[in-house]
Amino acid sequence: MLDGRSWNPAFRWHERRAPLLVIETDAGIAGVGEAWSRQAQIGLVLDDLALRCAPALLGREPAAHADLVAGLRQGDPAPAAWVAAATASAIDLALWDIAAQARGEPLWRALGGARGRARVYASGGLYRDGTTPDDLAGEMTGYVADGHTAVKMKIGALARDADLARVRAVRAALGPRATLWVDAVNRLDRAAAPATCDALRTAGAAAIQAPLPFDDVAGMASLDAGHLPVIANESAYREEAFVELLDTGAVTYLQFCLGLCGGYTGAARLDALASQRGIGSTPQCFSTAVLQAASLHFAAAHENVVSCEVHRFHDHLHAALPASMRRVEAGCIHLDDAPGLGVAPPALGAQPGGGEVRLHRQVSLHETSPS
Repeated sequence: MLDGRSWNPAFRWHERRAPLLVIETDAGIAGVGEAWSRQAQIGLVLDDLALRCAPALLGREPAAHADLVAGLRQGDPAPAAWVAAATASAIDLALWDIAAQARGEPLWRALGGARGRARVYASGGLYRDGTTPDDLAGEMTGYVADGHTAVKMKIGALARDADLARVRAVRAALGPRATLWVDAVNRLDRAAAPATCDALRTAGAAAIQAPLPFDDVAGMASLDAGHLPVIANESAYREEAFVELLDTGAVTYLQFCLGLCGGYTGAARLDALASQRGIGSTPQCFSTAVLQAASLHFAAAHENVVSCEVHRFHDHLHAALPASMRRVEAGCIHLDDAPGLGVAPPALGAQPGGGEVRLHRQVSLHETSPS
């Protein structure tokens, strides 16, 4: 549970829930994955994992996971296309974790990385009741003191001058020490967006995430070309949507969520497409330690990743991260050589640092379907 005092242009955060998945092999190796989910529809993801996906996985070989994941995404219908994408992504993550553990390798190496270094940025800067721009500036400079060289904050919920005052306060406090990105959560007015982006650039923002509704590709292309570099699209799950962003020049940084875009496998395809066009990529993450660790391993394995989101507000189950993933040095996190993801399946019940893990359903090889 959250205290409800923090908010962005779209949500006031009273709670944050995430679908976690554990797949265990008959050899006793447990792989962990996490799915992206719309908060009000998380039950769709949990039920799809338990009722449609689990029976298709039982008795299958983990080494065949590419075919398994593709079949689940394209086979029997899920409640919605985004649900199938999310559940397939979680399964891909968990099966890669199993494969890396079986080989005795950290995931970043199993994914093809040469060194376990991930470039990262600190994400936070939400609106919070009872705080001032100076309070926000203190929050962001705290992230720099922790080792970050890039930070991201929210805009788009206030009148333009008020948001610009927040950006200027942060920029002044950071000085030249850190890159500043802003996230508008799709809330800018298209007619006013060019002038707003020009003002944000003058105030010291280096790029803007989600300035317009994600289906306004032409609008984002115009902003990216002449006003402020654009970052998008965290909520996309179809490869064609990412290709459109790349082909129309709508983004300077291609953003994707490993819990929605197809796990490590899907993200690798997107990163390659971006690299071919000279576009950097940036994994999005605002969830639990499971998806955070997965995103860090991916970033460490792919040189085209310019920076991976490390959320400082949505950092749920943070205590489950190994020490190496909680330490930032000169804008980078250096992952260790522990096999697999490096994050064990969380125990049920209350968690250190807050939060709770609940069991939705456990499916075993010996479970039979109701007649």
